[in-house]
Amino acid sequence: MAGWISDDKKRNIIPRWRDFKQTILLGELTPTKNIHLKVPSYPDPHQRKINDWKMDKSVRNAIELLNSSYILDDDASFLESSSYLEENPKFNSASISLITGKNLHPNNNSNHSEQFENIDHLESIIGILIKNLRSNIRYNPHNSISWIELARLYLIIGKEHAAERCILVGIQLSPHNRYVSRIAARFFAHTGDFKMAKNILKSNMAFNSDPWLIGADIGISSLQNKSSNHIKKAQKLVESKNYSFFELNELLSALATEELNSGSIKNSRKLFNQSLISPNDNTLAQAVWANRHINNINIYENSFEKIPNIFEAKAYKHFNLKEWGSSMSNALQWFIDQPFSREPASFGSFIACTVLERYEEAIKLCNYGLKATPNDFTLMNNLAFSLLKTNDINRAHLVIQKIHGDSLPEQHRIVYLATKGFLMYKLNQVSYGAQLYKESSSLAGKAKNKKLQLLSEFHHLSVQLEHEGFPSNKLLKIEKISSELEDLNEVYLEDLIKNLKRRLIDYREAH
Repeated sequence: MAGWISDDKKRNIIPRWRDFKQTILLGELTPTKNIHLKVPSYPDPHQRKINDWKMDKSVRNAIELLNSSYILDDDASFLESSSYLEENPKFNSASISLITGKNLHPNNNSNHSEQFENIDHLESIIGILIKNLRSNIRYNPHNSISWIELARLYLIIGKEHAAERCILVGIQLSPHNRYVSRIAARFFAHTGDFKMAKNILKSNMAFNSDPWLIGADIGISSLQNKSSNHIKKAQKLVESKNYSFFELNELLSALATEELNSGSIKNSRKLFNQSLISPNDNTLAQAVWANRHINNINIYENSFEKIPNIFEAKAYKHFNLKEWGSSMSNALQWFIDQPFSREPASFGSFIACTVLERYEEAIKLCNYGLKATPNDFTLMNNLAFSLLKTNDINRAHLVIQKIHGDSLPEQHRIVYLATKGFLMYKLNQVSYGAQLYKESSSLAGKAKNKKLQLLSEFHHLSVQLEHEGFPSNKLLKIEKISSELEDLNEVYLEDLIKNLKRRLIDYREAH
């Protein structure tokens, strides 16, 4: 049974970790006018690279300028250096197109297969970027932004320890840089060291007056199911009316989520609506998520056109509208935008291997997601499920063996037992498979989780029918369980039922 993401009732407003160039373009590094502090800036070697290039137009200086221009968004120098390298036979011109970001930032109008091919190229892209950033750092070891960029790339390919070393260097070089503080906190939240994450934020001398930093603290505290110690401080910043709504959007969204979690719907709605006056993609996605639990949140349709990088919000929006292809397309772009995060890989693989039945795509997405979040249950489960659907039984068996089923939380164990039951059917151990499905359903019943109970029974019925060749005496069960599933009012269940009935028709036509 595929991982079950739409039942996840929690989403937290924590900092996005994009590359430095994208973060600048999105306006999140603009100095806040009410912070009157002399904050040390990171050393900028870019002008020296430009001067070196003008003095000596060599391949080495062109590569240095290309990397620096990419990070600092100097389009003129970027185009000049990349044009030189493209024409120079000493440099592989194919690498230039990778570095320019064409594959990392695909056009929104690309079709699904083109977008997914970008994921196939991801590892080679990252390898080139790592090589060039390391070269940059050798010549400019005091550039904290380069260290943070390198950490992001290492984390994407699963090198967490190397990423941590880079993060620690970056925060030592620029402890008061907002970007460095937020990203370092995001990294340690990712690794589960929440104390370290919050200490980094509080150590920034601008913390008490910077809504971007306090908002991050509230969001990271919520990951621990705790309230931040700085809620009152955050409320005072909002009430001061000294900040623009854009500067406050993540702080307002974090406060709104706090109110929602505490059951204060009225206050939560008010704060979410304030966060949407001038949102970024993170706060818009949070509002789309919250709209499943709160009515009358003012999600303006034109926000989806105005705000860049809103792949997550669009993925959930199209999911709720049952527009599966568009939801999947945005999930893939969300993954490319946030490739070290488990959420887009989990969400995308769920859609791919359930309603769309695009199992090969689900397999690729799970494999890439597991690089940054190894041993994540949902990704491992969806990988095993998709491998079984493609009859790659041996690989599926190996994946399932890596999951420690006895130590899983209750909801995950329900899903795990069903997936393992599917494996047993594929191994022709039908009795054991049926027993595991029954254990899954029984555990869901004891937990009073009607949705998972019915899903477990539905998947068991699907496997039974296909294994036994859709016997007529069991077809009535489809209608009975379909009726029960429809009562759950979950957007994708109708399509699961349709998929099963379609397989029944296909089987009859083939036999």
